[in-house]
Amino acid sequence: MKEMLVEKLIKHYRTSGCNRYGQLNTISARQIAKTDEEMEVLKEIVRVTLVGYQYGTYEGIFPWGSFKDSNVEQMCKEAFAKILTEIMVIIGKK
Repeated sequence: MKEMLVEKLIKHYRTSGCNRYGQLNTISARQIAKTDEEMEVLKEIVRVTLVGYQYGTYEGIFPWGSFKDSNVEQMCKEAFAKILTEIMVIIGKK
């Protein structure tokens, strides 16, 4: 189950959008872990925190600095860097 959640995290970083400054938004933990069992395993990989905004609260993962496993963090950083490079090529900045 841990491998599946790591793959979901990497896929999220590889396919997520960012704002014009290259920043990711907070990730909803329920996008990655659908069940309570998956959530418990996810909490072993990353810090899941309660995030509030104008319409309520949700369990979220801050995109950077919340990883408990440095290998997973490195894989997510590489996936995000790859998509940023592809975007830069598409818009002609690289």
